[in-house]
Amino acid sequence: MKTLIITAHPSSKGFTHKIADAYKRGKESKGDTVEVIDLYKTEHEQYFLKYEEKSDMGKPDPVRDLMHQKMTEADNLVFVHPLWWIGMPAIMKNWVDVNVSARFAFQYINGRPVGMMKGKTASVFITCDGAFWIYSLIGLPFMTIWRFGILGLCGYKVQNIKVFYEKFKRTEAEQKSFLAKVEKLAIKKS
Repeated sequence: MKTLIITAHPSSKGFTHKIADAYKRGKESKGDTVEVIDLYKTEHEQYFLKYEEKSDMGKPDPVRDLMHQKMTEADNLVFVHPLWWIGMPAIMKNWVDVNVSARFAFQYINGRPVGMMKGKTASVFITCDGAFWIYSLIGLPFMTIWRFGILGLCGYKVQNIKVFYEKFKRTEAEQKSFLAKVEKLAIKKS
């Protein structure tokens, strides 16, 4: 099994990187192959999506083509990011806009979207400083966007969407406990 983990945090000390490492450890302990792509590193840097005609979107793009190859080869796709303004960081949103594209991750058949990633699984881990009740009040839109708007549309079977709330209040022991749960989830899920 192959897992591709996409992280988006501007600080190398961000808790998202610890979550990605914990998930990676869990998968590797099962003998799986894992690759982590940190969107803030420049080796896979992508410009913001821009085009004049829809046909321009199909023009060669070496980084997008590489991401498509990695997504095709991966059995499991994992996203790890902080929650900013009730959404993902712009760099991750751009990664989704550029790489999770029509005619690759989904296509329209008879006017309806059909996911092209069927048989693959996905998970999302989000960190935030706010309390759970705040996000519950506004309907947890970020979960809906991931579950139905991105991953579900593309045919991924969503295994986990976990949010580490009130991160700034958490003790080191609570952080370690959460990381241990992430590692167990990686081991448990196929």
